[in-house]
Amino acid sequence: MNLSRNLDDVRQQFEERAFDYDGLIPRLIPQYREQHEIILQLIDFETHANIKVLDLGAGTGILSAMILQAFPQAKVTAFDMAQNMLKVCQTNLSAFGHRLTLQQGNFAEDDFGSGYDLVVSGLAIHHLDGAGKQTLFKKLFQSMNSGGILLIRDIVTGATPRLTEQYEQLWRQYMKANGEDDAAWFQNYLKEDIPSSVEEQTQWLAAAGFADVACHWRYLNFAIFGGIVPR
Repeated sequence: MNLSRNLDDVRQQFEERAFDYDGLIPRLIPQYREQHEIILQLIDFETHANIKVLDLGAGTGILSAMILQAFPQAKVTAFDMAQNMLKVCQTNLSAFGHRLTLQQGNFAEDDFGSGYDLVVSGLAIHHLDGAGKQTLFKKLFQSMNSGGILLIRDIVTGATPRLTEQYEQLWRQYMKANGEDDAAWFQNYLKEDIPSSVEEQTQWLAAAGFADVACHWRYLNFAIFGGIVPR
């Protein structure tokens, strides 16, 4: 697979979907809003901590907004490959002013800065293949301060092919029940996405240097996992 071409296709899809994305995504992702609450609970900083945050694949800014609201001294860099997503993000989060920085780029290739205390990523890393994820995890580790927290929310495969198939069938049922064309969405998923298992990714995070690596939450083929940079 030509990863660069695949990411270009993904970027184009998100450019086109940006303006109705927030209404669409809960119909496609089971327990989407519950996942936000879990991520927020896992951010183990004092409320008024002066933290530097990277939202990798920020989209319309759902996670960025949540963090900026919960941590009034936080500053967030919202990084995304789609210009239209960042336009929506800027509109949605305009009240936060200078605390939000927007950056367009491809996180597989481009520099996204350093000195981060917290990195979050929602439904983005599955666009990279296994080697790409391992490279990214090493890059993230190098970009973070000691004690930094990494939290990834993503679509994943099952631990076995049978489980993957079962999860995918249940996911399609969920989308169909919400009035979506599950066949079309699933074909799009097969074309664009390269999910890896939680088991693989937690191993890769540990190999990159992260400690306390774990899966914090899982529902079928969706998971929240991550680690911390040792002090």
